[in-house]
Amino acid sequence: MAEIPLPEICERYKRLYTPAVADILDSQGLWHQIMDNDLKGLTLEMIVAGPAFTVFGMSERSEDRSIRKGPLVVDRLGAYQVAVFETSGDTKTGHWGELLSNAARARGAHGAVIDGGVRDTRYILEMGFPVFCKFRCPGDATGRWNVVDMEIPVTVGGVRVHPGDFIFGDADGVVVVPRELTTQVLLEAEAVLSLENEIRQKVRGGASVEKLYQSYERF
Repeated sequence: MAEIPLPEICERYKRLYTPAVADILDSQGLWHQIMDNDLKGLTLEMIVAGPAFTVFGMSERSEDRSIRKGPLVVDRLGAYQVAVFETSGDTKTGHWGELLSNAARARGAHGAVIDGGVRDTRYILEMGFPVFCKFRCPGDATGRWNVVDMEIPVTVGGVRVHPGDFIFGDADGVVVVPRELTTQVLLEAEAVLSLENEIRQKVRGGASVEKLYQSYERF
């Protein structure tokens, strides 16, 4: 099978929906790939799809800007990547904001998934940059929280995420596809989408739901 270019993979995932991808992961025994239900997009319309650029940070009281590593995150972000932040449970900080969103977009990044807070929400919404988070907060990271490391395994929304794992989020939530399964899951989810379209047409035509379930083994 020919390798699918990353830009095409991202666009094809965006035409799917997270329940189809989650079903494929479940069928392979990967039952813990769905992030916590309180981690949602800033709007129902937001869709994020791309390889994870992982970030780990902790609460930290220093106001010394020379040790701030947050700006390094977007300087190292690559095209199509999604910034994925583990915040160590901090609840007092807007870990991602409008300036980071602008810098990420300028580098071709596809979005951010923050296991914590976002600030400058109005400006991010005006940009339309895809951001998924747990809460909104006006607090600046300086004096509250700092990035410790990047491109290491992190736990975000209860899911272990490795650098390069594929992140896919929409109105229903966020799922994490192991990097090595990115293409396989895409192809299987596309097949499910085609099948569900067929079922949908039969339902609309008045077919028995029970018989369809027995025939297709899904509903």
